[in-house]
Amino acid sequence: THNAMWNVLDTWPKTPTGLPSTAGSTATIAIIKHGKLYTGHVGDSALVLGENDAYGRQNCPYLAICVTKEHKPDDPDERLRIEDAGGEVINKSGVPRVVWSRPKTNHKGPVRRSTQIDQIPFLAVARSLGDLWSYDYYKETYVVSPDPDVSVIQLDPNKHHCIILASDGLWNML
Repeated sequence: THNAMWNVLDTWPKTPTGLPSTAGSTATIAIIKHGKLYTGHVGDSALVLGENDAYGRQNCPYLAICVTKEHKPDDPDERLRIEDAGGEVINKSGVPRVVWSRPKTNHKGPVRRSTQIDQIPFLAVARSLGDLWSYDYYKETYVVSPDPDVSVIQLDPNKHHCIILASDGLWNML
């Protein structure tokens, strides 16, 4: 996906500074087929499965099971992956952010070791789709990874009753 996006990057709208507008997105998908729940997930959206709670009260008989794990830069596994990919995580206003290491805006031509680089604390998520800015030219990989976590869960209709997919906008308020 990301490599195909590079091929059409020149046709994308530009930001006021002249850079391609490459904002990405988190994504969580769920497919139910033959009694199984197939999931794919990047970012800080989430999927929660509602199941019977053996100890549930009459007014709350369900238990919320989070199927996905948030891909945040302060998660130890994500931070290690970011650093292994040539990236860095720093706190900005108390929020851990992936640093955007980009050539200075007036740079032309290929990126070399002598190229001057801006270091901008930028994204508060460790994985997403479409954040092409995070490409590390030295390691030849994306610091903000597009690789999803995937899972398959056998559903039990007597136990599992609902699925909730939502962005961090909802989960941060609960």
